[in-house]
Amino acid sequence: MYSSGLRRSCPAAYHRPMDRTAIDELYRFTDYSWREYEELIRPLGDELLTRPAPGSGWPALRDALTHTNWAYVRWLADPNATTDEPVETVQTWDELDAYRKQLRDDFRASVDALDDEALVVVREMNVDGATMRYSRVDIFVHVLLHERQHHGDLNTLLYQHGIEVPIVEYRFSLPDRGV
Repeated sequence: MYSSGLRRSCPAAYHRPMDRTAIDELYRFTDYSWREYEELIRPLGDELLTRPAPGSGWPALRDALTHTNWAYVRWLADPNATTDEPVETVQTWDELDAYRKQLRDDFRASVDALDDEALVVVREMNVDGATMRYSRVDIFVHVLLHERQHHGDLNTLLYQHGIEVPIVEYRFSLPDRGV
């Protein structure tokens, strides 16, 4: 939703259907980006996860990190509707990692259970009480991009704690393509 309360949509001329290859590529990228944050945050200790970050929209790093993972629950727990299941509360990186692993395994199983045709069939879905039309691939890609959209939040929280932020760009997740 935008501040006007209206949902903006992309004109059909600009819409290109996503496919399994796109899902797989975004899945790999989100694994890469998670590892980058993990390599930075985990060695600094679990206390950093729960340390308040004054002035942030998130109480602490763990809240932003669990929220990005909770999107897998919100959008995928029920293929026909979003859910209001609560966000997991974690205190340690190990708990956060286990939460993420379970959600990502469920995500992968959901994708793998569908053939290419079933991925792109547009169907009705209850999104917070409103009927919307999305394909399964639209929702899978949405969840993966949702995670990417919160990297700025994570970087802001790290900056507020005086920690140099990682550079998490798609091109760095690619194999070395030097000549």
